[in-house]
Amino acid sequence: MRAQALIGMVAVVLLLASATGCSGAQLAEERDGVFSQAVEASLQGDSPFAARAAHHYLRSGTVDDPRYDRAIRLLADNLRDLKLSYGASLWYFEIASARRDVELVEDAVVALAEIVQTYPHDQWTLIDGFVATADISGLTTDAQAFVHYHQGLHSLRQGQTEWTQGFFDKLPEDSPYKARARYVMAVDKIADYQLDAASEELESILEDFEGDLPEDLSDDIHRALARLAFEEQRFEEALERYQSIRETAPDDPNLLLEMAWTEFYLHNYRRSLGLLLALDAPSFQNLIAPERFMLEALNLQQLCQFEPARTAVVRLAGQYGQALDDLRQGMPLNESQALRSAARLREASEDLAGYRLRLIRERELVERNRPRLGGQLSNDLADLYDRALTEVDRREQELLSREMEQVAMELLGAAEGVRLILHEISVALLRGRDRVEGTAPSAVFEVPRGGEQVFYKFTGEFWTDEIDDLIVPLEDRCIE
Repeated sequence: MRAQALIGMVAVVLLLASATGCSGAQLAEERDGVFSQAVEASLQGDSPFAARAAHHYLRSGTVDDPRYDRAIRLLADNLRDLKLSYGASLWYFEIASARRDVELVEDAVVALAEIVQTYPHDQWTLIDGFVATADISGLTTDAQAFVHYHQGLHSLRQGQTEWTQGFFDKLPEDSPYKARARYVMAVDKIADYQLDAASEELESILEDFEGDLPEDLSDDIHRALARLAFEEQRFEEALERYQSIRETAPDDPNLLLEMAWTEFYLHNYRRSLGLLLALDAPSFQNLIAPERFMLEALNLQQLCQFEPARTAVVRLAGQYGQALDDLRQGMPLNESQALRSAARLREASEDLAGYRLRLIRERELVERNRPRLGGQLSNDLADLYDRALTEVDRREQELLSREMEQVAMELLGAAEGVRLILHEISVALLRGRDRVEGTAPSAVFEVPRGGEQVFYKFTGEFWTDEIDDLIVPLEDRCIE
């Protein structure tokens, strides 16, 4: 229904617009002349005038015109050249979904694939509303693989596993989507707790596509294997997997947090604290992970550094105090501005936030190009973008409601965890700092007198590319 509504919206924008003054080159009076101008301007790289001419041609035409879809393609191609990816995607979408000119369908699908892979995009209309659900066939191998992959992924999300496998089986073995499809099925096995089968499949993907995997997919596979190893308490292997993707994921704070947990279970408490310290870097300020303060307290507890461990409680309250107060007072989640602000920074919200930002920037780009695009096309595009931003607002509210619930659960869990740690610290003080059995830390870190490595003592500042080697050399105050 959403797809049909957008088709109608595009048609309304094309057909109901009223004439306004134009600047720049004059459009021909005859429709044939306008179409010729659009083609010529496109060939010459004058995208603004080509889009303007194609749009003008469409306003006075109907779908019965044999050149109607070709004019739409001219409009879409030139909008894409102007980096107006959202506007272009809607017109490619109309060509592909209406299928009035079968010769243009494949080109439109290929263009949609490029937009989906390059820009934040309208997932609900382009993928969920068309590519993943429409009967699309007769395309070239690469374009058909794009379609089959998304159709299989959509079927899996709907619980139709047999359909998923059917679509994925159609993918050529040398297609980049084949590896992604196998990864999706491996993750599905993890969800069913078939951990051994999932691990075997993930290793097989790395072996079968050695050197040919896209970087993001390779990172996802290694990370999944690291989590499986962690789940099975193979912490050394998990840490090795995590470290293998640090260079390709330098800006991922969640990776550092997972590594910190792994180091904790390896009794490398000073190293774990170093990774947690790295999370204080300005580039990671958007991380919402209350558990980091609980982990900090756990590390300090194992070194019998009780007063710093108490400080972790203060840090948790300082970071999320208002949100915790709202929860304890029974305030409805949707009314807590602190929770709402935290939820906006969650990883699940990033794609939607990126799409919103893209729409805003392209909306501004429309205004900057208004003199060359002409008033009519600019107004119609502005209307499209305004409608899209309204829809993003609605979807964001739905997503934020779910994310606020998750943040609330994590906050309360972390607060309770820290409270229990404080209780254990009080008991440990009465015990006289006795070592907790089986939790001896790794060897005390010492700076060698010589060697090829250079060591620096930081006083509160560090560069992001130095976080891999941060260690907090705290004294072990426990008594054996």
